[in-house]
Amino acid sequence: MTHGPTAANTRRLLTALAAPPDDMTASEAADKLRAKAEAIRVFLAEADEYDVQAVHAVVLHEWRNALDRCHRELEQTDPGEWSRWRLPGTWLDSHLRLRSLIAHEVGKAYWDDRPEIRYADIDIERYLWGAR
Repeated sequence: MTHGPTAANTRRLLTALAAPPDDMTASEAADKLRAKAEAIRVFLAEADEYDVQAVHAVVLHEWRNALDRCHRELEQTDPGEWSRWRLPGTWLDSHLRLRSLIAHEVGKAYWDDRPEIRYADIDIERYLWGAR
């Protein structure tokens, strides 16, 4: 059963995707990812608290770039951990889905010349589970 996304539901799903790395993952790259995930979660919690309806494309662009850098660093400096966590249902899977979703929204905002993206306009179900 499909329903239209709401700003609140989208913010909560984005927060869930920004899962912190597993506590067993202890490397400098994982710590950077942990800090970035926490910053994203704090941002979204504040947006939820104040019922903010849109996010600036610049913020999403920064998140995408930061996740790219951190993921690349983890993959290059600790390929064992990268392989261990690059499985469906893990925190890294969530991060990669989040990064993909953000990249798509940033691209749409660029082509549509929109400085903001309304949370309710993000078709998060399509990104997470595919079109039904």
